[in-house]
Amino acid sequence: MQINIGDKVRFLNDIGGGIVTKIIDANTVMVLNDEDEFEIPSLKKNLVVIEYAGGEKTNQQQTKNIASESKRFKQSESTLPVEKEDIYIAFAPREGYNPTESPLELYLINDTNRILLYGFYDKKGNKMEGQTAGNLDPKSKILLNEYDLKELNELSNCFFQILFYKQGESDIKKPLERNIKIHPVKFYKTSSYKENQYFHQAVMLHKLTGEDIEHKLDELSQKEFKKLVHEKEAINKVQSKQSSVKAKDDILEIDLHINALIDSVTGLSNADILEFQLNKFHEIMREYQNTKGKRIVFIHGIGNGTLKKKVHDELRRKYKKHYQQDASFKEYGWGATMVTIR
Repeated sequence: MQINIGDKVRFLNDIGGGIVTKIIDANTVMVLNDEDEFEIPSLKKNLVVIEYAGGEKTNQQQTKNIASESKRFKQSESTLPVEKEDIYIAFAPREGYNPTESPLELYLINDTNRILLYGFYDKKGNKMEGQTAGNLDPKSKILLNEYDLKELNELSNCFFQILFYKQGESDIKKPLERNIKIHPVKFYKTSSYKENQYFHQAVMLHKLTGEDIEHKLDELSQKEFKKLVHEKEAINKVQSKQSSVKAKDDILEIDLHINALIDSVTGLSNADILEFQLNKFHEIMREYQNTKGKRIVFIHGIGNGTLKKKVHDELRRKYKKHYQQDASFKEYGWGATMVTIR
């Protein structure tokens, strides 16, 4: 069946219809749902045109064919249900803002044919707090919370409890509980934000349903995590030294930014990242502790000052015989410390 942008269509396997807004490919189009104004991708074979883009309505024979096709789908619905069961959360920057500098809005997206009854909690530090609860209609999304940059750095977990409801005859779906571990460093990477079908701008999307790799990574025990880190260190030892250590005259530059030390931060918490950075700091100090006169610049960045403070604390506690000072402001700003080995 030929379907064009602007055609008014009806869903064969569901109630309602909408306007075709985009041709995705030869078999799929995007439909703006009449009921909730939510755009959803739909197979052409599951749609029938009831009014063309120019306002011309389908003829009587086409209407009969529509009714016949609709009846056929309803008869087969009990044995061949066509139903999406995808639920997402999305961290969306404000439109027009640089994603890495914008406050982020947290949305719950219901891309199913069921009503969701949900509860949302977040965790900052050691405190889990209930933020909001309610219900969400099928094929729609709702704003749950908004976080400024300071709150994003403190956010460690988002927890969701979800019940599924569908009026009339329906199978009973098990409730969903999902704990999403948040890695704040991702919010500051442009590559974390992807184009998607739910928003006009790029967002950071997490799937709550299914068994994707993010869920499995979050379930790693501390023992497994440490094993993973040690294996990663062994594999990338030479590469890490080449990428994070640069000789400049008689000064050794050590970049402690996590992206210079490891390829991916997936599955790492803030504490894990800090531990990894400090391990690199101690490795370099041990390697050069007997090289008198050696000058080492540790590039820790400014950020929220946590890494800088930890590096200075360790220098005072374990390496107090060596001389430390702020590195050249002209070259590093306030984001580096120079140590002279004595």
